[in-house]
Amino acid sequence: MTEHGRVTHHGTGNISVGNSGTQTQGDRSSIWAPPEGTAARESEVAPAETLSADPDKTRNVFIVHGRDQQVTEAMFDLLRTLDLVPLEWEQLVAATGHAVPFLGDVVHQAPEQAQAALVLLTADDIVTLHPDLHTPKEPFYETNQACQPRPNVLIELGMVLAVYPKRTVVVEIGTIRPIADIAGRNVIRFDGSDLAVRKLAERLKVAGCAVDDRGVKRVDTAGFRGWGAHQRQP
Repeated sequence: MTEHGRVTHHGTGNISVGNSGTQTQGDRSSIWAPPEGTAARESEVAPAETLSADPDKTRNVFIVHGRDQQVTEAMFDLLRTLDLVPLEWEQLVAATGHAVPFLGDVVHQAPEQAQAALVLLTADDIVTLHPDLHTPKEPFYETNQACQPRPNVLIELGMVLAVYPKRTVVVEIGTIRPIADIAGRNVIRFDGSDLAVRKLAERLKVAGCAVDDRGVKRVDTAGFRGWGAHQRQP
């Protein structure tokens, strides 16, 4: 989620807004501005301030995330502990030189700014296949409500896999509906354990990121295990 002045955007923050405040790209959820004299609620506050992109691209990581602010902020902090620089959507928009670029333009120029893409899949939406489309042997998750990431996160996942085929790290938190198009890919199931942190650090190194191994030892995983995303159900 990002902010432009007093307008707060829900979702991934992967969004473009024109001068009139009209939403043109990204998450199709509402654009909300707090009334005069009031502060935004905690769930509507942008992630902690990101660092400026490092001239050394190997420290920069482009983040795709959904509505779960608890997970997003913790992952940003984790990357900083590993001496990496998490890049938010608006930093990549600025790099295009266009005020309202097309979504694809932003994603396609991302490899020039960031060494890798980190996609956070969290249980943000509740979905089910329409009963009119059921077949006799549908799996449980098709005929019952299941959680899945925000639609724009799934779209951006496909796009970053196209431009970062060997440098995209996918992290799944909690129980989400299976995504057929990434079946067989090595997705990190992040349960907040020391092992999960080490796996993430190693995967980022394989993607070419300049991970500081000393940071892995400094990570406090206690907060990760308390995420609401781990227990979230429809």
